[in-house]
Amino acid sequence: MRHLARVLHPRAHGLTPYRVVCRRTQSHPIRSMLDEGLWYTHPEREDTAIVWAQDEASIADVLTYHYQHSWSHLRVLVA
Repeated sequence: MRHLARVLHPRAHGLTPYRVVCRRTQSHPIRSMLDEGLWYTHPEREDTAIVWAQDEASIADVLTYHYQHSWSHLRVLVA
């Protein structure tokens, strides 16, 4: 499971960990595979991650920072 934050030491910055699920779109062709003569893309999939954010409202900012606009359908999982 990935831990995503916009800072190097999120706990030291007072950020809270949120367990989230989001949908990732199909990727562009993977460059290293193209160099080998193969056309490969990561398929659309659901990703689960720990997102370190100030509050629930800023989770989307962290996901956009890491994934640009290749994510959607955000759900925050409650423990």
